[in-house]
Amino acid sequence: FVQAGRVAYINYGVDHGKVCVIVEVINSTRVLVDGPTLGVPRQVISLRRLALTDHLLKVAKGIHTKALEILIKKEDLVKKIGESSWAKKLASQKRRAELNDFERFQVMMLKRQKAYLVNKDVAQSHGKKPKKESAKKAQQAKMDNNRIKHHFTLKSHQKKKKKKKKKY
Repeated sequence: FVQAGRVAYINYGVDHGKVCVIVEVINSTRVLVDGPTLGVPRQVISLRRLALTDHLLKVAKGIHTKALEILIKKEDLVKKIGESSWAKKLASQKRRAELNDFERFQVMMLKRQKAYLVNKDVAQSHGKKPKKESAKKAQQAKMDNNRIKHHFTLKSHQKKKKKKKKKY
């Protein structure tokens, strides 16, 4: 419910990603929020820009900034919000957004490995034998590895030849 003392997350605008406390309900679409220790100045904000949390502080309607600051420190609100599953989810989303291309590739490969191991365990628990790699596939993989090694040795050999030509 939208009420005085409700802790909210700002999901749009200049203060995006910050947490605030609803101080007063102005009308059905706007509220007065404040977050002195949370980095949010006292301001009127639309409810569309807020996501309400389950946390509720017992405050009087229109509480002053100083009194709210003392109450936030007393209730240890920052720690409570940081421990919530919602805050952990937001932190993981932020971390994923910061990944570079190689890290995204690593995540993909780890997911594949995990899925393979899970499927293997599930198959074993149902009494099915794990699939063995056929001899033909194993031989093909061995040939591919040899081809790759040969390719890289040719590349390094060609580079050495080019260096010799430049010296003359």
